[in-house]
Order: sequence, then C-alpha cells, then structure tokens
Amino acid sequence: LGAHLDSWDVGTGAQDDGAGVATVVEAARRIGELAERPRRGLRVVLYANEEFGLSGGKRYALDHEAELGRHFAALEADLGSGRVFRYESRVASQDLPSAIRLAAWLAPLGIPFTSNDTGGGADISPLRERGVPVFDLQHDAGKYFEIHHTDADRLDRVAPRDLAFNVAAYATLAYGLADLPGELARGDR
Repeated sequence: LGAHLDSWDVGTGAQDDGAGVATVVEAARRIGELAERPRRGLRVVLYANEEFGLSGGKRYALDHEAELGRHFAALEADLGSGRVFRYESRVASQDLPSAIRLAAWLAPLGIPFTSNDTGGGADISPLRERGVPVFDLQHDAGKYFEIHHTDADRLDRVAPRDLAFNVAAYATLAYGLADLPGELARGDR
C-alpha cells in the first residue's frame, strides 16, 4: 500500500496526497486489528518526491530490488478523497480470473471491476516496470482537479464520508490481495 508524503508547494497537500496517506495508513491499521490475518503481510510505503521526479518510488525499487520477487502486488492511493467508484488491475492474462474474483470482495461497496489496463499510480510505476502486478482503485476526481496543485488544496476540501468509504475499499482490496491463494505471474504486460 503506498501514497506520497510531499505536496505541491502552494497547497497544504490535504488532497494531494494527505488523503492518500491517511487512506493507506488507516486501511493497514484496520487490517492489523482483525482477528483473522491474511496469508501475506502488508507493507505501507509513504514515498517522497512524487511531485518532482518520483525519486522515492525509484529509490524504493532500487533499494528493494533483491526482494521484489516477494512483493505480491502493489496498490497506491493518490487521487484525493473523492469516492472510489471502480477497480482495475494490471496482471498477466492467466491471473485475470483472480483479479476479477477480488471484485466480489468490493461488490458490497458497489465498486465494479472495469479493466486490466491500469498504470497503477506514479509511485508504484517503478515496481510495475520490474514486474510487480499492480491494482488500482479509481476515485471520483470531478472536483479534485479544481484544487490540484493550488492553494485551495486544504483540509476543508476533504470529504470525511468519502475518505472513510475509501479506507474501507482499500482495506478490502488489500486484505483480499494479501489473502489470495497462489502467486501472480511476474512481468509487465
């Protein structure tokens, strides 16, 4: 689970990407409180310098190159607090049934699976390029770009109910991925 710590210089970064940081940290915390643990552990990575060159994402991939084979999947939150409305993946064709099966976990939240063509997010793109399967929860960005990289990116623009919904969606997908039996094929498709 990843998000980025830096924000654009004129805003507080509440949406970009404070909402993402809050989402992934809270999703992991909630999974950690469950009595039944998933098969795999979770790692939360709060990347630095997404805004000016992705050096945090690139450095993470380099520093963890030897263990990337143990990274089952990557999921990033970086589109504000707008409500999640669809689920996407980028997996090998033989793993598409597993990705679609995970959509059943999200169905009670009304989040459908829509494609296997996601880029997965900027910070996890170096992982994708090294073969780690990526997953994505797409947020409603209808109002996001009105404040994106402006001084209007403040906490009062974060919708608490949508943020709570997103935490539920990320926790659900992250748990489902961590508990998925078997392995996913490696390689950028």
